[in-house]
Amino acid sequence: MKETLGIFAFSCLSLLTASAFAAAPSWLDTAVSAEAAHTVEMRRHLHANPELGNQEKQTQAYIVQKLKEFGVDEVLVGYKNSPTAVIGVINPKKDNAIGLRADIDALPIKENTGLAFESKAKGQMWGKTSDVSHMCGHDMHMAMLLSAARILAAHKADVPRKVVLVFQPAEEGDSITNPFVSDKPKLSGARALVEDGLLEQFGIKQMYGIHVMARVPAGKMLVAQGTALNSADAFQIDIEGRQAHGAMPWTGVDATLTAAQTVVALQQIVSRNVNLTQGMGVITVGKLQAGETGNVMAGSASMLGTIRANHNDIRSKLLERIPQVADGTARASGAIAKTKLIEIYPVTVNDPELAGRITKELTEYGVDARISDWNPGASEDFSFYAQKVPSVFMFLGGDPKDAKNAPNNHSDKFSPDESAMPAGVRAHIAAAMTPVK
Repeated sequence: MKETLGIFAFSCLSLLTASAFAAAPSWLDTAVSAEAAHTVEMRRHLHANPELGNQEKQTQAYIVQKLKEFGVDEVLVGYKNSPTAVIGVINPKKDNAIGLRADIDALPIKENTGLAFESKAKGQMWGKTSDVSHMCGHDMHMAMLLSAARILAAHKADVPRKVVLVFQPAEEGDSITNPFVSDKPKLSGARALVEDGLLEQFGIKQMYGIHVMARVPAGKMLVAQGTALNSADAFQIDIEGRQAHGAMPWTGVDATLTAAQTVVALQQIVSRNVNLTQGMGVITVGKLQAGETGNVMAGSASMLGTIRANHNDIRSKLLERIPQVADGTARASGAIAKTKLIEIYPVTVNDPELAGRITKELTEYGVDARISDWNPGASEDFSFYAQKVPSVFMFLGGDPKDAKNAPNNHSDKFSPDESAMPAGVRAHIAAAMTPVK
């Protein structure tokens, strides 16, 4: 993410008068303040006990225990192809359901924050032992939604609709199967829930999500009216040439040279095949392997890369052209290229009208929220919900006031300020109380 002091030079919409929107309930401030210490307690417990995607069994048990303790009307343990998901329902007999989502999985990273509740956990990532930690804020996401659930359940008579609490596994991806070696890799948590009919079963009309972010002051809320996050996809290209003596290259087919030409050719896709008036795209080869020694021309090569775009048409073009370019470049050299694409997440696109409306409601609920065109460049499987129903994904600042160059999300030192969490609790409550149109 680009560091800039001008991050709050966003394009702002003029706020309409408060009378056009629902006033916050009288119990809001007292309830959020009374819950604040508990929010921190839950966050620290979850932070110290992280689990990887689709293995979040202890996390699931903790969430279930809390939701039942809070008096949430219905608690579903697991959902079809997402056995570690938790779905809570408040006011199940009311209409106009909305979904509030928190991701529950952690990352295969060794934490180095020095916090008293620092993770010491180990887990299995694609069959190999790994350190595990919440270095992307999912511990806070869970704690904020749990606290909001407690408050909403206590005041459910005032809540005008059904509220579906979606504690979703595997936002960071499945930790059990490697998609590059499995013919049937597991889906991301959001995609699995969507394809299994979660939205239809509960009649969810809108979805809301929050993500704690570095590079934004703690407690500030940024809401995009349109594209919020980029797509994310991956590719592997295996090149088959013919090994030969390095002094006699004419007797073989140079896989190293073909791989190098392929890397260069892939970069021309963005500049020559993409309509850049629509947005941006990136193709990066992050890993390239070929050969065994200096005097032998390699007979095979392999590369791994990532694909990003902020417009779904651009994403589609990149996914279409990468195999074509790899195949054509290899054929020109007398080699063969085999491309495997892993389609991960689409572009996350907020519903513009809903984003504008919830931003105004957030201010009524005591959240310092603004419309922003800031896109941190990351990706999210929340995009699968947004493809189905009007949705809003909000960025909650996590940087302490005195922070200079605070560690980014996915850093081993990422440690967002807990003072941001009451704003997230308020945001969930605001979404639950906002009229569905």
